[in-house]
Amino acid sequence: MIDKIEKIIKMFENASISKLELEVDNIKLKLEKDEKSKDSKHANIVGIDKNINEVKIDNVEADNNKYVTAPVVGTFYSQRSEKSPKFIEVGSKVKKGDVLCIIEAMKVMNEVLASEDGTVLEILVKNEELVQFGQKLIVLG
Repeated sequence: MIDKIEKIIKMFENASISKLELEVDNIKLKLEKDEKSKDSKHANIVGIDKNINEVKIDNVEADNNKYVTAPVVGTFYSQRSEKSPKFIEVGSKVKKGDVLCIIEAMKVMNEVLASEDGTVLEILVKNEELVQFGQKLIVLG
């Protein structure tokens, strides 16, 4: 549910509207932009209310990073073999089409390619770690 709320906040921040109220499954979400933040990537969450629980957050910034996700369930490899260099390190500059890692699924090695140019900000999994479909693997900025 948190992922859905984050997506709604990002869409709201980029929209030209200044207020949004939404209620789904006993969750009330109220978003407002003040006059100063209408053209910026900031929004104020006035409240999230699920039954008795309430959360208030101010000045949420848009996350402009891109996440590389696992295309299949399998084992994450950061290099072709133990003696090979790693495909990427934090700080590496990558171009669209560069191999970022390999996911082994049922003895098939699936190369995960960069979908766009960027810089590796973070690698979220360790070498030889089991990953799930759609799991965030790498943060590109």
